[in-house]
Amino acid sequence: MNSLFKIKLLNHLNKKNNKGFTLIELLVVVIIIGVLAAIALPNLLGQVAKGRQSEARNNLGSINRAQQTFRLESSDATFAKLADLPVKIGKETAADSGEFETQYYIFSDGGDPTAFGAQQQAVAKTEYGNDILDYSSAVGQQADGTFSAVVCEQSTNPSDTFDPEAGSTLGAEDADAECATDTKQVK
Repeated sequence: MNSLFKIKLLNHLNKKNNKGFTLIELLVVVIIIGVLAAIALPNLLGQVAKGRQSEARNNLGSINRAQQTFRLESSDATFAKLADLPVKIGKETAADSGEFETQYYIFSDGGDPTAFGAQQQAVAKTEYGNDILDYSSAVGQQADGTFSAVVCEQSTNPSDTFDPEAGSTLGAEDADAECATDTKQVK
């Protein structure tokens, strides 16, 4: 093997070992990572909001079931205020206020309970008002003794004003609990 060939071979092998990434290659990688982050971040934030909203849905469902139990066992044949139910949701905001605070929501009665039904509401705390939806629920007893219960979700943008008291409705005797026009039923 001649010495000129050896030198050229060694120089060629040496150049390959010292080669790094070019500026273009690094730029392409940064752009790809940026695009992936732009796609993933809104999805992640949406999942966080859904997780926070599940707190309200689950608690209102528990309240509806507790209302049915209370009504069946009640000697005066009426539904209960939220504070009188055997299930406790969060901590009371003030003594005898009837409002209960959890991490993301404030739960309260949507009106005075009657012999025919009761309403509750879950309003997002001020700091989460633009991120999560408000909820309301109603439970009622039919003339035949069966119960109807519903949990309703605000169907507008979270930053829009929402009247949770109008979120679920109860009629008089023998009327189903149903969602109002600006809400949708949670299944």
